[in-house]
Amino acid sequence: MLNIKNILFPTDFSRCAVQALDHALFLAKYCQARLHIIHALVLHQDDPHNPAYHFPDQKELHEKLGNIARESMGSNLRASKENSEEVRVITKELRGFTAAEVILRYADANDIDLIVMGTHGRRGLDYLFLGSVAREVVREASCPVYTIRESETAKLPSQIDTILSPVDFSDHSGTAVSVAKEAAKLYNAKLQLLHIIEDRIHPAFYDAGQEAVWKLQADIAGRSQKVMKRIFTESPGPGVQAEFKVISGHVVHEILEYAQKNGIDLIVIATHGLSGLKHFLLGSVAEKVIHRARCPVLLVKAFGKIPF
Repeated sequence: MLNIKNILFPTDFSRCAVQALDHALFLAKYCQARLHIIHALVLHQDDPHNPAYHFPDQKELHEKLGNIARESMGSNLRASKENSEEVRVITKELRGFTAAEVILRYADANDIDLIVMGTHGRRGLDYLFLGSVAREVVREASCPVYTIRESETAKLPSQIDTILSPVDFSDHSGTAVSVAKEAAKLYNAKLQLLHIIEDRIHPAFYDAGQEAVWKLQADIAGRSQKVMKRIFTESPGPGVQAEFKVISGHVVHEILEYAQKNGIDLIVIATHGLSGLKHFLLGSVAEKVIHRARCPVLLVKAFGKIPF
């Protein structure tokens, strides 16, 4: 069961942030969590007294919550005594040298379990969320990070119908699968597990006339599916159904291509590494997926907080 008590939503008041707020409110309502909305006042930033910089007032928040409730009818987020309470919202304006530093400091000081943020900022600013801010938060945060990319036709949280969880058979694969199970239950969505077999092989095999792993091990797809099913079965989480897919190619390209072709609404991916390091063992994969995916991405830190 998801155990999220504090959700952090950093905002730069951009259109993307407005879209991401819907997801933050949805999760806060479902988990009955406190929603911390913060805005970082940083050096060389536009005038903070500009009317464009303002926290949503209670009326706006109530309207969004009402829309979420109406859109969620028929899903697992039904009107009930437990989830009818208003979301507890805390708003803060904080100063710092960079937006990322403010976000990370606040997350550590307030026991944040999940960060929800947009991955675009206002054009013209030199601290775009898609640039230094999101990248640094994704790398340094000790809790999961849920990123929402700006879209012309943004999907509401209740429209997340299909979830993809890439599995690499590492020791941390089960963590991402467990979170993906919880997400599938939360959104009442279909879950797909995907394993990608890197098609590059050692040059020593070239003399044998083989250039792909698939040709060297014809049963590799079947064995990979068995391992995925075992990881899925052994991973904690609610009893949800899943599909298991195995394909070959370059990992990042295939994840993004698969998500696009199969109408994936949310990607749940884990990153490996050690706390305090800016570089992940899977960092290049997770970071590139977040940077380029058109759908929201939920990044789970294998070395940090786990939301259950």
